[in-house]
Amino acid sequence: MPSNRARAIIGHESDSTTDLAFGSAQPGARKCVREDLRIKEGETDAAMGGVRETPYIFTNISSSACTLEGYPALELLNQKGVVVRRATKQKSDEPKAAIILDPGKTAWFNLNYNSGGAGRMGKPCPTYPRLKIVAPGTTRAFVLRSDVSSCPRTDLQVSSIQSGAPQ
Repeated sequence: MPSNRARAIIGHESDSTTDLAFGSAQPGARKCVREDLRIKEGETDAAMGGVRETPYIFTNISSSACTLEGYPALELLNQKGVVVRRATKQKSDEPKAAIILDPGKTAWFNLNYNSGGAGRMGKPCPTYPRLKIVAPGTTRAFVLRSDVSSCPRTDLQVSSIQSGAPQ
């Protein structure tokens, strides 16, 4: 199965938020706003059984540092732009600290999902043409082209924001 390639941003929506997009201000550092950020999709890692992990990378394109903290909100959209599935937070035992994102620096999170894989019975899993991502602590969404194929009743989870480049 070919891996996903970086996708172009095709738009954004105003005042869109969910309960996953949250963050708390760190003293002395301002929160990032959507206009401070650019996002791109990284290379998908495929494992046996249809397990997929795709990193999404935020870059600070502003001229000043800003802070990201917590989990992004991610929703899979159908052809009409209607939300079909919402990602949940990946369970983690360790709390993540706020990340100060200097100009030109990156932070990232993973989308973990299942695309069916070998041995899956029944219809193929649906492919979603777009996804909507809201960075933690912001309200305006990025809408990206997508070819995420995610099976119903399987995990669709996002990790917390981490500094640097995907590992």
